[in-house]
Amino acid sequence: MFDTRHRRRPTIAVVLAALAVVLIVAVGTAVALWVTGDSDDTPTAGGTDAGFTIDPVGTDPIDVATVVMAGVFTWQPAVQDSTWNALHTQAGHLTGPMATAAAQAPSQAPKPISDWAAWACSGDTLTAVVRTDGDTTVDGDTATVPVTIAQTVQHQSGQATPYSTYTARVILNDITGEWKVSNYLVVGIIQ
Repeated sequence: MFDTRHRRRPTIAVVLAALAVVLIVAVGTAVALWVTGDSDDTPTAGGTDAGFTIDPVGTDPIDVATVVMAGVFTWQPAVQDSTWNALHTQAGHLTGPMATAAAQAPSQAPKPISDWAAWACSGDTLTAVVRTDGDTTVDGDTATVPVTIAQTVQHQSGQATPYSTYTARVILNDITGEWKVSNYLVVGIIQ
């Protein structure tokens, strides 16, 4: 009748080729997992500070003055009503007149900065970089830190525009072992 021997050889060749492909994929996957050392689908934890308390302010008067004043002069007009909101975020690191000013929004809003609405519309953020600008003096529980505060407008496009630069003296008080900003005085405008 029919000779079926010739039909089996191509079928056997196709089956063997398919098995070879499956074997190559399986071996490749096993090697890849072995090389990476992780066969689990759960991602490994990246750099995280979860579970740790980090005090970003520091403990000496210079650290406190620079970090707190950077916070006071960094503004997000799209989400903040005024510069008072930035001051309020630093309330835990303030004492004296600064703490009083930060505790409650003023009954009469501060005079808005002329560019505030435009910054809010475009989603710009003003960042402040504060660096020391002279010698710090410590007299008992009071310290004075001279600083330069440089503000830059960070645009959504990635561009940056310098805004203003001030020199100031930051006054701090040691309140039960923790330096807190009590006041500051702008002594010069550079830009």
